[in-house]
Amino acid sequence: MGQEYAVAALTRAVTLALAGLRRPGNVLGVLLFFGPASSGKTHMARLLSRLLTSSEQSMTYINCQQLDETDSPDGLNARLNPQGQETQPSPIKPPSWIRVIVFEQIDKAPATFRDDLALGIDCGAVTIKGRTLPLDNAFIVLIGDLSRKKADQLSGRTIGFFLDGETAFEMSRKQAIALEEVDNRLGPRLVSRIDEIVVFERLNEQNIITLLERRLAEIERYLAAFCIGFIVEQDAKTFLLKEGLEDLNHGARQITRVVRNYLEFPLTDLMLSRRLLPGTTVTVGYQPAATFLDFLIMVPSLAQGCPTNFGLSM
Repeated sequence: MGQEYAVAALTRAVTLALAGLRRPGNVLGVLLFFGPASSGKTHMARLLSRLLTSSEQSMTYINCQQLDETDSPDGLNARLNPQGQETQPSPIKPPSWIRVIVFEQIDKAPATFRDDLALGIDCGAVTIKGRTLPLDNAFIVLIGDLSRKKADQLSGRTIGFFLDGETAFEMSRKQAIALEEVDNRLGPRLVSRIDEIVVFERLNEQNIITLLERRLAEIERYLAAFCIGFIVEQDAKTFLLKEGLEDLNHGARQITRVVRNYLEFPLTDLMLSRRLLPGTTVTVGYQPAATFLDFLIMVPSLAQGCPTNFGLSM
């Protein structure tokens, strides 16, 4: 949502890789996603995995923030083998012919680990405590956070491509700023292996409105599968949106929490308590100054053929 440049960058990377244009080490592509928290960076990586491998579970995920100097290069094995059991040196078998490997919080990783990863990209594999993690046939996604101020300075940038109506001088200046920031965070050795740097923009109010509408549509489809009607009045939508916009810095996560707490949990409770049954319709409303939503359940009357209403506030 609101990340058109990131979508375009992924499209280019996938197109080049599937056309057979690969880098040394047979790596499909190396992408860096930089941006503020909750702007969709990890979600974009999961989406890439789902589209290419039909499963988000096949994605290899490594949280670099949990590494320290003693973990590089050996300590990563503790994340790949969380039980702490000793294993014989052996290759880590890829789940399919094409994979997505995500290094979250790459800017928090030790410098020695980033240098080792840069070499591994060229070789097509990294050795971790006697084990080999193949990087061939993989999209490598590096993810790092930017402050709100820095993200605003670099928003809408994909390194190496013009924006609509942008002059060569403007592009050169903005790219220089972005590359300087990335070099300071990751070091030139790893940066030189990155195919494309994508700066994510923080979500705006219109993005949050669209996300809310999508979540409400998902809930409507879910309830329809149980033959339950679902109506959300405008006052209730306004209340949810107001709560969702209170913490715009956390964008998608904030609106997700709001919908879960104020809407999804009460609806689930009504279903589990068997007050919301197939054939009924729930109308969600809001009374001014309240800190909760109202749920009105309409039950068809079998005797008189007219609906019966119950009012519930949760």
